[in-house]
Amino acid sequence: MIKSVVLIFTLALIKDQLRDMTNDLNFSKKILKPEEWLKNWLDQHSLKTSQSLLMYSSYWDAYVDDPRLMLIPMEDHLVHRGDGVFEAFKVVGGKIYLMKDHLDRLELSAKALSLSWPFSRERVEKTLQEMVALKKIESGGLRIFLSRGVGLFSANPYDSTATHFHFVLINSKMPAVEKYEKGAKLGRSLIHPKSSPWCEIKSCNYLPNVLMKKESVDRGLDFTVAFDEEGFVTECSTENLILVDENDQLCRPKLARILKGTTMMRAFSLAEKLVASKDLKGILEKNLLEEDVLKAKELMIVGTTWDVLPVTTYEGKNISAGQPGPIAKKLLQLLREDQNS
Repeated sequence: MIKSVVLIFTLALIKDQLRDMTNDLNFSKKILKPEEWLKNWLDQHSLKTSQSLLMYSSYWDAYVDDPRLMLIPMEDHLVHRGDGVFEAFKVVGGKIYLMKDHLDRLELSAKALSLSWPFSRERVEKTLQEMVALKKIESGGLRIFLSRGVGLFSANPYDSTATHFHFVLINSKMPAVEKYEKGAKLGRSLIHPKSSPWCEIKSCNYLPNVLMKKESVDRGLDFTVAFDEEGFVTECSTENLILVDENDQLCRPKLARILKGTTMMRAFSLAEKLVASKDLKGILEKNLLEEDVLKAKELMIVGTTWDVLPVTTYEGKNISAGQPGPIAKKLLQLLREDQNS
């Protein structure tokens, strides 16, 4: 009797679940008209968390300052294949810092992927400068994307009709002063770094970088740094790692396995002043092992966002007695002065 009741109850339960599933399968949604879609999208999209201030896209060849309208077509190969290149600029004092260097690198990245520019470099520079002027931004950031353009949902680049530019002006704050006073926590990444030539191209395919950032957040670290198959230091998720070795030389990894960071290269140029003042004994580019990281007098993160950020621990072990070192402070000052010159 009890078994029969249980069986009947179970069959009834299954019947209800099947009915619910059938109802789900029989749902219908209307095809929205353009004005209906726009209303739904504008009603749902939140502006509170957006950093975006202004966007230019060659699709419409104009500016928009409503983040809800800053869209790229789904059929653009940038979206479904990551087929594009980009650059990130810093705006300081109303000026675009290292604009020439960033655009030089963008040209190299585009050439490596056979991406032609839809219009001239002169027009790119003028558009970027005009965006900063329109919003009267003293401090912020710019992103420039060069996409393969709209095409079929395939991996064939020849399916795209034309390349397109997308520029975005963003509101970004300077990192907290406390971070520079305490220093960053660094760990060893388990994510395999990009091999050459992919590591030298600033493409929109950033999956390893994303996983590295996730890794650092999951471990309660600020950054992780990757090592290649030979055990040599490469780079962090979106930053370069440099160090002062036991011989008071400022060292960076060889460029063959890292992105040629514009901030890093400018910092090394400015560091010649520290060699002249005897603060450093030299400047080197060489292969760096994990033991070099552990023995370093100073470790530093270098990039557009952070400029020069001291690293005070690596895998829980103190670097420079767990305190920011003098070279990091002096190099940061030189870079900041350069930005404001």
